[in-house]
Amino acid sequence: VELIVVVVIIGILSAIAVPSFQGAGDKAKQKEASTLIAAYLKASQAYFAEYSALPNYSRDIGQYLAVAGCRRNYPAYCQSNPARDYTNLTSRSWTTPSGYFDIYMESIGSNVYFRALPVPVYASTGLGVTSCFNSLTGSTKLVNRTTKGRSVPRINC
Repeated sequence: VELIVVVVIIGILSAIAVPSFQGAGDKAKQKEASTLIAAYLKASQAYFAEYSALPNYSRDIGQYLAVAGCRRNYPAYCQSNPARDYTNLTSRSWTTPSGYFDIYMESIGSNVYFRALPVPVYASTGLGVTSCFNSLTGSTKLVNRTTKGRSVPRINC
């Protein structure tokens, strides 16, 4: 009887713990994109403070930080190939160095938006990130998505 009780308790604990650990890998990957986008937002603020204009390209934010990305949006390729330097390029999109997210930069009106979309091979389990910087108010906002997939809309600041 005691053995059955122990087995039941272990089963209950396993049922609670396993789902929690299943999403841990996806959240860790999302954290990479979130950290990069937070740095891009700060660089956008610095660019605006210096030039009174919004950044349009990776070279604009590249004045304040190194912008690196993988040449392909495929994680297996990125693990064995060096990252490309986007710091001096006129690019509005690039893939994170790990290859798990496509980063998109858009300047619309008084806002700069950054979105990290899971790459196609990772889209079914990937969690995206969306953010913005409002040059009129100086506010920034970053949201880690809880919905999996490539549908990562722009947000309002």
